[in-house]
Amino acid sequence: MSATLLNLPPLESLRFFEAAARHESFVRAGAELGVTPAAVAHRVRTLERHLATSLFNRRRRGVELNRRGRAYLKEVQRILAEVHAAGERLGRRARRLRIVSVEAVAEKWLMPRLAGFTAAHPDIAIEIETNHRGVDPERRDFDAWLAYSGETAAPRPVTRAEDTLLEDTLYKENLRPVCSPALLNERGRPRIPADLHDWPLLYDLGWDADWPYWFARQGRPSPDLSEASGFRLYSMLVRAAVNGSGAAIGRPMLIAQELEQESLVRVFKRQSAAPERCCLITTAAARHRSEVQAFRRWILREARSKARTGAHG
Repeated sequence: MSATLLNLPPLESLRFFEAAARHESFVRAGAELGVTPAAVAHRVRTLERHLATSLFNRRRRGVELNRRGRAYLKEVQRILAEVHAAGERLGRRARRLRIVSVEAVAEKWLMPRLAGFTAAHPDIAIEIETNHRGVDPERRDFDAWLAYSGETAAPRPVTRAEDTLLEDTLYKENLRPVCSPALLNERGRPRIPADLHDWPLLYDLGWDADWPYWFARQGRPSPDLSEASGFRLYSMLVRAAVNGSGAAIGRPMLIAQELEQESLVRVFKRQSAAPERCCLITTAAARHRSEVQAFRRWILREARSKARTGAHG
């Protein structure tokens, strides 16, 4: 049957719609696709005219999916994934692994190790996207997602078994105050947690409860954090601590290199378990693909190896 008889929409417009719908922004979709927001808006309008229905609510400050748009997005993502899989089955494209990760885990835990995977699997191309919010329960356009269990949103109801989200624990997280050796020498090692109340404190804006949680685990009230310094990127927090700006509430699996090099040192000997686990999230459908299987085997083995060698601090 010909495309004319099928009355297909302009196929390129589906890719533009998917990006715009996922971001709920023509600006961010344009940045991802390398085109102007106006080009995205034009392709979306073309698709809406073909479908004879609107897919977005236009607001003064942006756009948001309406009910029809949300339903259509699910179908478009499924179709694009199937087209991608069909191309792979025909061997027309290199094997590709799409990874989404919490920014801190990608930069501080995954990237220092990823060369080992790519060396063992040079035929698998890697695409990494980072975020700060954890798993989006509406998305299925990924092969592997690294997130903390406390940041993993409740999965959407699924009608197809292959859409089910599956979870593996990579490691259990801990919290530990750390600082530069120079700052520790300057202020002297604190005897009890309350001594830190007079220190300049640093924290990640996405994990602003870490200091209160750590103090609570010590049976002590949290200090006033209104004058503490917060950072949107975990790498900025680590750099500020290394530079001596204050004591950070560190996650040892993410600062293993700094601890090993002693650019950061432990303020107290003991650490406290954090409320989250770092997890690998995949879909049931992705688990059938050889590249996802290879990545899952590798990353679970890597996580177990680092846990045995005490890299968790």
